Formats: sequence, C-alpha cells, structure tokens
Amino acid sequence: MQIIFLNFQKYYKKKYGDGVNEFWITNNTQENPCLVVLVNKEMANLTYFPDEESLGFQSVGCQTNQKNDYCIFYTNTPEEEIEIRRDSIISVDKAFEAAKKFFYKREMPDNIEWTEN
Repeated sequence: MQIIFLNFQKYYKKKYGDGVNEFWITNNTQENPCLVVLVNKEMANLTYFPDEESLGFQSVGCQTNQKNDYCIFYTNTPEEEIEIRRDSIISVDKAFEAAKKFFYKREMPDNIEWTEN
C-alpha cells in the first residue's frame, strides 16, 4: 500500500497549464465512494460522493473576504473552466491530507469540514 501511495503522491503534485489538475480517487473495483480533488495553484476544492445516488459533499473553506464569490478551477482539460464558490476552497496541503486519509480508509475524510450538496 505504501508503494501505491507514493505513486499517488507523485501524480497528485503534477500540475498542467497554469498550475491546475483534477483527480478522481476511487477503489479499483467500484466507483463509489469517490473523492474528487480540483487543484488551482495552491487552492483546492474537494467533493466526496459516498454512493451513486448522492449529490455529494463539498469541502468547507474560508476564502470569503475576496471581491468575487467564485474562483475558477478546471475540469477535464486545463482549458475547461468551472466556477467554485470561494467558501468551499481549502489549501492544497489540507486537500492532500484529506486525499491521503481517503486513500487509506475509503471514507469521508474527517480532517476538513463538509457541507452537503
């Protein structure tokens, strides 16, 4: 498991375009639970899907003192934009710790706050 996680760690730090990436972390044999990690430079957003019927849970962050309520992230390609509410943005380091917890336990990481979609 440690070797697999080291590979994950290498890919997790990889960024494209202007410092962005997207990860869907699941079990090899099933689609859920699933953790989606969006990265834009030093910011991240997490979405956790416990099962296929769920609309999921968003990470709760604290970037609310900005002039804009949304921040641009990218999905599918480094050019396809998606707007994410600033109050759901966390640091890349915090997201990495959550991804690590999910990688080992396959359950909602408890190191961050969540809100249901």
